Amino acid sequence: MDHLAVTPVAQTVLIAPVLASVRVLPPKGLNTSWYLDINNFSRHTAWAHTFMHNYALWLGPVLLAVVFVVVYAIAWWRRASRAAALLFLGGVGTLVALGVNQLVDHAAKELRPYATHPQVLVLVGKTTDYSFPSDHSIVAGGLTLSVLLVVGAGVWRRRPSVARGLPQEPMVEPSGLGAVRTLVVVNIVLGLFLCFARVYVGAHYPGDVVAGYLLSGVIVLLASLLRPLAYWVVDIVEPTVFGVVVRRPLPATAG
Repeated sequence: MDHLAVTPVAQTVLIAPVLASVRVLPPKGLNTSWYLDINNFSRHTAWAHTFMHNYALWLGPVLLAVVFVVVYAIAWWRRASRAAALLFLGGVGTLVALGVNQLVDHAAKELRPYATHPQVLVLVGKTTDYSFPSDHSIVAGGLTLSVLLVVGAGVWRRRPSVARGLPQEPMVEPSGLGAVRTLVVVNIVLGLFLCFARVYVGAHYPGDVVAGYLLSGVIVLLASLLRPLAYWVVDIVEPTVFGVVVRRPLPATAG
């Protein structure tokens, strides 16, 4: 039995991380019951396991990113440079939210649900990092809100170009908004379904994904407050060769 003996020092090393971690963050009852209910639903829907595994790991974030890029492409094609600038701020805000999430994650120190409930079904590889908030829900909330913010007609209306050193363009009413509004709805559905999928595969509590979604939303909103600065930069960049980053070039005969 000597090979099973554990010294006091080893016990301290093994137990200390567990004692320093939180098993379930408040609201504990709802987090636990909803997680177990969804996990039970997962057990009875084996036909969806492959899709949910892929969606929860990579397909959901990829689809969200594709919608974000498509909206940027619409803004670029319609020469809505301010919409492109606002999307850029949203993208930066999402990246900042991912960084902030690491700080919150290590401060909360919530154990993964499968560490607390070893009997649950887990459809993804188990990790040793903390559970709160969810990185995937950070991406879902950030990219969804980034697209939602550019629905405002003010960032889609073309402005007179002479004052900005560009060839004259007639004022045009907002266009492309119909497609963007549809993509906003698509992104909301994709983002919320990604949050559900992270719970479905057993990787997170419901509170983890809700917190991540809201955290990234707040940070993207704060980033959007910098839009006057972003618009000023766009006004400077547009007449230069770098203007092609935020708008489709004008025809050579536009002047």
